[in-house]
Amino acid sequence: REPARAMSFQTALTDDASWKLEIMETPGMFQIIDVHQSWTGPCKAIQSTFKKIFFEHGDKPIKFFTADASKIDAAKDYVGSCEPVFLFYKDGKKKEVRGVDAPTIVKMIYDGLGVDPNAAAAE
Repeated sequence: REPARAMSFQTALTDDASWKLEIMETPGMFQIIDVHQSWTGPCKAIQSTFKKIFFEHGDKPIKFFTADASKIDAAKDYVGSCEPVFLFYKDGKKKEVRGVDAPTIVKMIYDGLGVDPNAAAAE
C-alpha cells in the first residue's frame, strides 16, 4: 500500500470545478499547488522535497496539488511563465513563490503547518 501512496502524494487539478472543490471549499487544509505549463509538466526539481515533507507531516492538514495554468481560470495569470510557480493556500488566503527557491518554499510550508523546522530536523 505504501507505494500507491508514494505515487499519489500530489493530486492533479484538471479543471475549474476541481480547483473550487479542493482549494476554495476545503477550510483548515494547507494546500501547495505546483502551477505549470502544459508543455513542461510539474516541477521535478522540488519533487523529492515535497515527498519528504508529505511523508514526515502527512498526519497534518496538508495536501499537494499540480495544476496546468492553461486549464484553470484561477491560474490564468501564470500562463506562459517559463518558471514554475508555487501557490500556498490556507483558508482562502494565497501566497506565492516564483521559481524553485527551495529554502523559501520549505519555510512557507513549515510556517503554514505551524511546524518549527529546527524541531522537525531534530526528529
